[in-house]
Amino acid sequence: MVGEILNRNLTILHSESSLGWGGQEIRILEEAKGLAGRGHRLIIACQSESGLSIKAKESGLQVITLPISKISYLSAVLKLRSIIDDYGVDILNTHSSRDSWLGSIAGRLSKKRPVILRTRHLSTTISKGLLSRFLYEILPHRVITTGESIRNQMIIDNRFDGKKIISIPTGVNIDLFDPERIDGTLRSEWGVSADVPAIGMVAVIRSWKGHEYFIDAAGMVLKEFPGARFFIVGDGPRKEIVSDYIKEKGLHDSIIMTGQMDDMPQVMASLDVLVLSSYANEGLPQAIIQAMAMEKPIITTNVGSVSEVIINGETGYLVPPKNPSALADKIMSILKDDTVRVAMGKTGRRLVASRFSLEGMLDRIEDLYKEILSTGSFG
Repeated sequence: MVGEILNRNLTILHSESSLGWGGQEIRILEEAKGLAGRGHRLIIACQSESGLSIKAKESGLQVITLPISKISYLSAVLKLRSIIDDYGVDILNTHSSRDSWLGSIAGRLSKKRPVILRTRHLSTTISKGLLSRFLYEILPHRVITTGESIRNQMIIDNRFDGKKIISIPTGVNIDLFDPERIDGTLRSEWGVSADVPAIGMVAVIRSWKGHEYFIDAAGMVLKEFPGARFFIVGDGPRKEIVSDYIKEKGLHDSIIMTGQMDDMPQVMASLDVLVLSSYANEGLPQAIIQAMAMEKPIITTNVGSVSEVIINGETGYLVPPKNPSALADKIMSILKDDTVRVAMGKTGRRLVASRFSLEGMLDRIEDLYKEILSTGSFG
């Protein structure tokens, strides 16, 4: 039976209870599309009103929607078990806490008995209680983290079994994010000429992304580069709060909130520098590796797994969290030295191509599937 599985394409079910649209959901989508392109059958189980449901359907993936709320937990488990049995699911990959509980229980109750994987995207603290151990060690057969620092955190802080945890960083499509092919035409739409510095932050607008620190840093940079323009790309629950903060600082003429934008290659090509001012919870932000693939230097805080891709002084700069002065100093340093800016960009793309490509990520995921299935002892 194991030999048969290894010699055919697999049926893979991803579950996600989140309603939002950010790096976690983008990774699920790109991973699913990539594996579908390699011949596997991919199914996405999520809530009907979620961003992932919309984007996955637009991408031609099979989507099965289900309600995931406290009053519907039992029905969600039963429906997920039915999906696993009816579609002959080989691999179940859960992502957020709620769907991990529901999906893992469904997988364990299923006659099909799929391999159960849990992907851990963030570096938030995990409770040391019995329920967390059950969720991460008992229910899933393996845990995938999006960075080595997250894996180490789980092993050191929670004393989880490191043999069951594997780091597979998010990869970027280097053919899609190609600076030789994308010319950054958004600058004209934004009213920014080629000689005007364009500094951007691309992130969901939520508290720990630290948009206020980016705004404060922008105010400092504008004193020396009054013509510079700053862009906040994305949407999120704190959109109005951030907009009001920009107005309060009197920076509404220099900082533009673009809202959600889907053409990330164009966004990155239109910027000179990418900044990320998060102060907690990050895994490996996709905006960073996307910008690096487009040969853009990065200025970011040293949180989560960021230091695994940002080599300080070579592909960008790492600064302490909640320090707008440090952000501003590094932004101005790059704006003053085109040689450094270009060199950082080229070094960053080489690093992404060698270690953080989408194809490399998919290779590692398929290798993990084969390694687990080959043992025949995962049930």
